[in-house]
Amino acid sequence: MKKFKDLIELTKPKNLAKIKSRMADVKTVDSRDTSWRLPIEKFMKENGFSKLGSGKYASVFGNPNYNFVVKVFLKDAAFLRWYEFIKANQSNPYVPKIRGKIMKLSDLIFGMRIEKLTSFNGGGKFMDEYRKWKSDNKYRSGDKNIDSILDHFDKNSKLLDLHGDNMMMRGKQDVVIDPYYNWFDVTTKKYTIDPDKISPDTFK
Repeated sequence: MKKFKDLIELTKPKNLAKIKSRMADVKTVDSRDTSWRLPIEKFMKENGFSKLGSGKYASVFGNPNYNFVVKVFLKDAAFLRWYEFIKANQSNPYVPKIRGKIMKLSDLIFGMRIEKLTSFNGGGKFMDEYRKWKSDNKYRSGDKNIDSILDHFDKNSKLLDLHGDNMMMRGKQDVVIDPYYNWFDVTTKKYTIDPDKISPDTFK
């Protein structure tokens, strides 16, 4: 079995050159051009990883021989704000467990490993409490793990975009995967969060 660093850190010069040349064409996080995904998908497929899903800013890949998935994503400042929270709260059962550090593949494209989870089934304690909070933003559950997330939501309410597609399960435990969205105003060409204004601690 190949080591993870040989797969995703792209240490083979030919693979690195091909993928980086395609990535260099990506000039903005809000690009409607998704062709940057193609060399990544090809590379991952050649190494036994199949695409499990994708969103506007990311694609996720899995391999049955590994207990993690690989997320390759554009420099989505909203997701990175959530990443900073989950990195600092790995003991919280409602956030995903991360493996290692974020890897920079280009100025705008990154990769990371996350624990392997299963599809969201529509239930779970967190979602029950979240629905109550949605009706009354002053509501708190009394569970410190849930409330710390709700407090984070309060501080980032303009970014919040939580729904079933952004939740997964660890057994019977519901897990918040990606609750924020970096809203982009096509008229003013401005983001909710400037992608360049990311905490320097994110990549430590």
